[in-house]
Amino acid sequence: MEKALARNPNLLRTLLGLSFTLILVLGYSVYSATLDSEYYIYDTSLDEENLTLTQTEEGENSMTWTSSSHGPYSWVNFTLTGAPAGATLTVTSGGVKWWSHPMLGSEDAVNFNCLEPNSDFELVNQCEHRFTHSAIVEEDGNVTLHGLLSDQLPLVGKGTIRADNLTAATTEAEDIIFNSNMSATWLIKLHSNDAIDNQTASIKTTVVSHQLLDTYQFQLNPIVESIWSLTALMSCFAMILALPLGIYYASRKREQRINKLREVNDESE
Repeated sequence: MEKALARNPNLLRTLLGLSFTLILVLGYSVYSATLDSEYYIYDTSLDEENLTLTQTEEGENSMTWTSSSHGPYSWVNFTLTGAPAGATLTVTSGGVKWWSHPMLGSEDAVNFNCLEPNSDFELVNQCEHRFTHSAIVEEDGNVTLHGLLSDQLPLVGKGTIRADNLTAATTEAEDIIFNSNMSATWLIKLHSNDAIDNQTASIKTTVVSHQLLDTYQFQLNPIVESIWSLTALMSCFAMILALPLGIYYASRKREQRINKLREVNDESE
């Protein structure tokens, strides 16, 4: 390195100039890529609605309710309170299958999601898809059964679409909402080996509906992204240049120490 710099005093200046030029070019490429994106974001409402339940049967060890729903719903939740511990809550839908899982919506679940990528990086629904799901009442007499009527609707109200333009993205978002319109009748049964107190046992059913609010093109903040990209690239080049420059300065320091020792030896002689 020292010999190379001795032959070409401007080598270090040339390396730094090329490095910063490459940084600016790559930074501009990141900036330009953020200006035109083929991804679009669509926002939907998240309106929680209560379903009207009709009690159709009441016995010493069982209770039955019925209800119906129609609309673009994602979540469906059945919350039972005041039931005997160990009782079984069974919910059957007529007309449409729905997804559920014991960990779906559970506070004890860690990073659980029905939609998970498989070995081919395709999103696959891991929850059970059938007409009937059940849950066991806990010791406190309460239990909640969470389900999904549609796995296409954005659960947090914000989804992503890949399209050629805004019109196509809006049309696709409208199709997702329209295709998620489902009609279902619900049969809810509570069965226990112990006597059920119909004065304390009660159930509440809610659904979450979606309506399209807005569709817009996905955009990054070009200034922020350019700053991050420049920082990353400068850090990479700093790491690349650190080793040869470190060797160079180490050799310079070594040479200076040797020269000082020679001067001391010459003076002593």
